[in-house]
Amino acid sequence: MVDSEHQWLLSEGPFLRNLLGRWGIKDHRKAVGLGIPDLYDLLVREYGLRMGKADFLARCETMAQDIYHHKVSLAPGLRKAIRSWRRAGLLLGLASSSPRAWVELVLGRFRLARMFDAVATGDDTPGRTKPAPDLYLLAARRLRARPQACLAVEDSELGVRAAKAAGMVCVGLRSGANDEQDLSQADWQERGFAGLGYRGLISRLKAA
Repeated sequence: MVDSEHQWLLSEGPFLRNLLGRWGIKDHRKAVGLGIPDLYDLLVREYGLRMGKADFLARCETMAQDIYHHKVSLAPGLRKAIRSWRRAGLLLGLASSSPRAWVELVLGRFRLARMFDAVATGDDTPGRTKPAPDLYLLAARRLRARPQACLAVEDSELGVRAAKAAGMVCVGLRSGANDEQDLSQADWQERGFAGLGYRGLISRLKAA
């Protein structure tokens, strides 16, 4: 919904290079879509990170407050697409690997909280964020919907894998800043939210 991955790349690069001795775009790709606790586990397991978990999470919290309060911007066309979905009577759920406090910060800042009927965050499924299907399955349960009747919009490889593992139809969203992400498992791809209005979705689903 916001350009958070780009902002995280700018902020986390110097931080993680200082901790690990290296951190480049290929490393960042592995992290896109992970919850912060799961990122910590990845860094310990594959990069030999020695910083304590509490200290790591505190540093990420500091960066997140700056990123979500001041740096991120709303994806072009998102608000218009959401309004078209709401007018059509669709139920909307949000499944994010981020902590609930960060999600609520974004929803509050951009006045989107009332647009969603259910929200599932990384706090709800500790250790089981994307690419595990748990977040999407939880969001579907909170919507009282069958996963197979849900359509997910995802801009990361891990997110697409999570949605498909949950049994959902998935649109891979290209934003111009995520071209390195492998979204090939999505049922189809769109560049931006312009093609994701209700009529566009229905037309695409009928053609599938």
